[in-house]
Amino acid sequence: MSPASTAVRLSDPASTLAGVAAAAAAVMVLAVGDSVLPAGTRNDYAPLVTAMLAVLAAIGLQRSGSRRTAWAIGAGAVLVLGSVRYIVPVDASSETLTVVGFVAAASSGVLLGAAVAGAWGAVSNQGALIIGAWAAFLTAAAVGAQVPLAAMRWTVPQWLLVVALVALVAAAITVRPGMRVQRPDPRLSVVAVVAAGVLTLGYRLLGELVTSQAVAGAVRMWLVTAVALVAIVIGAELVSRLVPPGDARFVLAATGAVAAGYPLVVELWAGAPWWVLLVTVGAVLVGVRLARYFPYALAGLLVAVVVSVATVWFPDETGDGIPLWVRAALVAAGTGMALAASLPGSVSIAALGLSVPVPAAAVIGAVWVLPADPRWIVLALAATVGACAWQVR
Repeated sequence: MSPASTAVRLSDPASTLAGVAAAAAAVMVLAVGDSVLPAGTRNDYAPLVTAMLAVLAAIGLQRSGSRRTAWAIGAGAVLVLGSVRYIVPVDASSETLTVVGFVAAASSGVLLGAAVAGAWGAVSNQGALIIGAWAAFLTAAAVGAQVPLAAMRWTVPQWLLVVALVALVAAAITVRPGMRVQRPDPRLSVVAVVAAGVLTLGYRLLGELVTSQAVAGAVRMWLVTAVALVAIVIGAELVSRLVPPGDARFVLAATGAVAAGYPLVVELWAGAPWWVLLVTVGAVLVGVRLARYFPYALAGLLVAVVVSVATVWFPDETGDGIPLWVRAALVAAGTGMALAASLPGSVSIAALGLSVPVPAAAVIGAVWVLPADPRWIVLALAATVGACAWQVR
């Protein structure tokens, strides 16, 4: 067998693994960067930088057209993320750490955008991106909480960076000739860039607004909460109206998935065995695969939100009666299916949608920790999911 034919045979599995690992690494670093980056480098604007660079990188690589270039740039971004912790001195100034934080956020965005550009166009690779990014979102908090940083030289995100680097290099070497990145649409590119900036900045401001109302009166607190949740749905809806019909559902599905899955994120973070995290990852894979045969985002979101609501409203029957791994599997599979059933056709909108969950969690998380009855909080999130689910039906 010639080297050329061997490279062609390895191209598909290499690009699939690269998509999973790169998307997971980008989301994981953004969500729990403390296990990869020096202490003090994270800042509140990191999600904004990451989202903007993810979309811009994807658009730039659309113009370049080379999938090999996309995978190679992704590998370079991983090298930056992997080396930051060892290059920055222990006694670095706060200004230096701030700059390093922005570099890491930018590298995460470039990594995510490069992965989308390199993978988009093949159904299996698109599903791989969803599996990596969404599984990382659901389990990142638990992984960050369970890793004793001072006692272990290598953490889960660091191992993930190593796997991503190897997979990205393999994908760059084995890429099939003639496999061009999707050509850009100038108007759609502008919409994606503007939406990335407006949505992520809006999430940050809304999260701060909700948090500031924690000490206010109940009526005012709930009024502001309702406004914030309605605002994130309206933002996703506006994006859906500005893009082609084939791209319209993805950001809405991502918004609904965050609201439906956030209670699970908190429950896993509160203490879940490592094998439950693996079940969660596997369930995302099952949900993504199921979407090929049952492409109904509405059904996936409804399954996830019903489980989340039942866990809070009926803690004895559901929270204690149904094992955590079963509930985690249902929520992960439902949200994974919803995302996979709503995949856009455009690279730029895919990059936008995959960069939404972490910044959107700032709003959902602020609502979740309000000093109010958890049953009413989960119903507020359920209403958000319902609005998104109805729009992606």
